[in-house]
Amino acid sequence: MLKVIGHRGARSVAPENTLGSIRAAKKCRADFVEVDVRLSKDGDLVVIHDESVNRTTDGTGRVEEMTSEEIRLLDAGFGERVPTLTEAVALVKELDLGIVVEMKEEGLEDLVVRELKGTRAIVTSFYHASVREIKELADIKTGIIISSLPIKPVDLALWARADSIFPRIPNPNLFKKAHREGLEVYPWTINDPDRTRWLKRLGADGLVTDDPCGIRAAADEPVTNVEAGKCQYYPCHHFEGQDCT
Repeated sequence: MLKVIGHRGARSVAPENTLGSIRAAKKCRADFVEVDVRLSKDGDLVVIHDESVNRTTDGTGRVEEMTSEEIRLLDAGFGERVPTLTEAVALVKELDLGIVVEMKEEGLEDLVVRELKGTRAIVTSFYHASVREIKELADIKTGIIISSLPIKPVDLALWARADSIFPRIPNPNLFKKAHREGLEVYPWTINDPDRTRWLKRLGADGLVTDDPCGIRAAADEPVTNVEAGKCQYYPCHHFEGQDCT
């Protein structure tokens, strides 16, 4: 089954990285939600993407220069607040959702491991040394994020002792190579049903999407043969028995 991962919750219908967005992703039948974490001035992990609160709240200031309580008082849209990771984890457990936690900074490894104990989770980051450190600290699934394909993404993931790769622009050959090494592949950020179908044919294990409601239906469609020349994307599939390759 192709896993659907709600990017920052379900940010197409609710304020990103909020508890309301997580609840919305559950209603869309997402399998996981992805959230971003940063460290507040007083040492709490808060769920926010940017270095500042300016874009996503009615306040201004850098996250690292504000306490978690100061951040909590801000409106993140429609009355939603910026939650702590503790609050987000409690909610995903209540909703029976998995959670993908992206570390937006280095040095969060110990705190993240502590928060995710007993949680169905994947820890990811662009900081691949931090991903490696997470695996050294605990038996938690991890993934490296890449925005462009390095020469050897699979080797990079293996160096980081990661379980998965989260590529922005997946090369069709990446799926084969990753799966041979036991690595899963989760492309991001996929909001188009046709692209979802293509990536499913290529062998994606899941997709990160802003629109889990819209992508769920395409993700659940059975994979069928496509005649050569009738495939919207190339290549269509890397499995044996397919005509469009």
